[in-house]
Amino acid sequence: MSLLPPAAAGLAIAARYLLAAVFAVAAYGKVRRARGFGNFVTTVRKLTGLAPERARRVAGAVVAAEIVTACLLAVPPALPGAPAGPLLAAGLLALFTAAALRAVRAGVFTECGCFGRYGSVMGYPLIVRNVLLLAAAPPAVLVTPSVPWPALAVPAVAGSAVALVYVRFYDDAARAVLVRLVGRPRTRPDEEAGR
Repeated sequence: MSLLPPAAAGLAIAARYLLAAVFAVAAYGKVRRARGFGNFVTTVRKLTGLAPERARRVAGAVVAAEIVTACLLAVPPALPGAPAGPLLAAGLLALFTAAALRAVRAGVFTECGCFGRYGSVMGYPLIVRNVLLLAAAPPAVLVTPSVPWPALAVPAVAGSAVALVYVRFYDDAARAVLVRLVGRPRTRPDEEAGR
């Protein structure tokens, strides 16, 4: 039985699989190539000041948590324990958002390494991205539909597709909005001389 009306249940399923896809892509991006994981370890070192080996272990724990989260979110919501996925996702996103906020306030503008080789610079657009993803967690917790799996397929695929588009194009969209609002960044005289 769902705690949401039937129309909202489809959106909640989409939110659940959106989060599953984001965490799966994030973990995959970090473990796919050594360079992706290395970028993330560098980010952890810059954010925490940990020694290289300790930063590597912390980065490994984060990747493991992302994999577990993606798997728990992919579990059909009617199964017992299904709310654990969205709750873990919310906890990780809150942690990532707090780390980004701390970095911005401390003036640590490093690349996040969120998706391995590809990542955003720690800044307010990254914080907004995380908060928007965090907003998908509460509906994903509330839904525990008793509908058969085939009926979940459309919202699950839709949520996953939205996640892939979101991951791929969010930074470009945020950059375009900032350029529109603030204007293009000025080039320094030494950069102009090099042209």
